[in-house]
Amino acid sequence: MKRILASLSFLLFFLTGIIAKGQAGITVSPPRNYFTSNAGESSTKKVLVTNPSKTTTLELTVSLNDWTYDEKGNNVISEPGTLENSAVNWVSIKPQSYFSLNPGETKELEITVTPPAVRKDALAVHTCLMYITQTNPVDAINEKGALVKVSVRTGIKIYHRYSSQREPNMDFTDYKYEKDSKSLVLEIINQGNVWTDGTIHTEMINQQNGAKYNLEEEIIYTLPSDKRIVTIPLPKGLEKGKYIVTSTFTYGDDNVIKMAELTFINE
Repeated sequence: MKRILASLSFLLFFLTGIIAKGQAGITVSPPRNYFTSNAGESSTKKVLVTNPSKTTTLELTVSLNDWTYDEKGNNVISEPGTLENSAVNWVSIKPQSYFSLNPGETKELEITVTPPAVRKDALAVHTCLMYITQTNPVDAINEKGALVKVSVRTGIKIYHRYSSQREPNMDFTDYKYEKDSKSLVLEIINQGNVWTDGTIHTEMINQQNGAKYNLEEEIIYTLPSDKRIVTIPLPKGLEKGKYIVTSTFTYGDDNVIKMAELTFINE
C-alpha cells in the first residue's frame, strides 16, 4: 500500500523561492467537514472554493483519497479504498468534479456522505480527503531565474460518525524524560467514539530554587483509537537539577481536563 506523509495544502512542483505569475492559489471554507448520520442515511454539507488571484483563471478537478493520522499527528494519505476507516465510497460531490474559477470567483460544492445501509465494521468514525487540484499550471520563476510550471492543490478533510451519544475520552498512558534529546515525551490515547482535538499545556518547576517554566503549548487532533506521541523540547540551557513537570490536556465542548505529572533530574 502506497502511503505518503503530506501537508493538506501545498504547491505541486513548488520550490522555495519560486514566484508565481498571477499568484495562483485556492482557498476553501471550511477545510474540515463533520458528518453524522445513521446507516443508510445521507448527510449533506456545502463547501466554498475561492480563486483569490486577480489575474489567473483556475481549471480544477476534485478527487478523493483515504486519510488518517500517524502517531505523531502527521497526515497519512493512501490510495482510495485501502484503509480500514475509508469513507471514499460513501461520498458524492455536486454539481460536478471538474470546474473553472475566474479570478476572484467563488463556487459552492455540495458534499453528501451516505454510509452503507448495513454496517460493515465496528469503527466509530470513517474519513477521507477531498483534493481540489489545479490542472492548468501557471508560469513561475524559481530562485535561479528559471521558468517553471506551478500547480496548486488543497485538501478538505471529511469525517463521518454514526448517530449515537458522543463519548469523548482522552487519557494519558505514558510520560517520560528523554535525557539524550533533552525532551519530554507524552503518550495519549483517544478511547472515545468521536474525533477529538485539544491543547496540551505544560508547566515545569525546579524543585531546588522554585524557578517556573511554561513550555510551548501543543495542539493535537485525534480519531477514535488513535495513539498520539507528543515530544516537548526542554528550554535550551536548562539549569541542572530536579524538576517536577505537569501537563494538562483540555479537550471537548465541555473543556474536560486530564492531567499527567512527571519528576525527572536534568544532569
